[in-house]
Amino acid sequence: MFAYFISKSANSYMITARDIMSKRMVTIEDDVPASDIAKLMDKNKVSSIIVTRDHKPFGIISERDMVSKVVAQNKRPTEIKTTELMTHPLVIVGPLAPVEEVAEKMILNKIRRIVVSDDRHALGIITVTDFMKHLHSMLVSEEEYNRNIYKDMIEDWEYWAS
Repeated sequence: MFAYFISKSANSYMITARDIMSKRMVTIEDDVPASDIAKLMDKNKVSSIIVTRDHKPFGIISERDMVSKVVAQNKRPTEIKTTELMTHPLVIVGPLAPVEEVAEKMILNKIRRIVVSDDRHALGIITVTDFMKHLHSMLVSEEEYNRNIYKDMIEDWEYWAS
């Protein structure tokens, strides 16, 4: 049983932003009308688009931005541009940022998405859904870990009890 604890901890490693990010993201250069953004979001089945300037991540537009800044204000989607819709400045983390840091930034900034970037390009995006997938995998792993501990304890008990 003691060997199991050693091997379990030796195999564990720090989970980083790169480990849980989604590489599937859509980017656009700024100065695009809201109507084109909505079509692009629908076509790609995404809930947000990263706005780039000179190919670097600059802002983000979410479905919520579309609703609150276009629909709720009864504005024409063809007349509203990217710069009026996007959230800027963008909250960014590096690919090696620990997930604890990512979660803390999302909570402190009250955001549902965070961009992973290497200072030059957007590498991915982490959404609340990505975090839920990560938490689910941790729970499943923890259950398996606990099952193995109990199994080892029972085997040890059976050995020493006989």
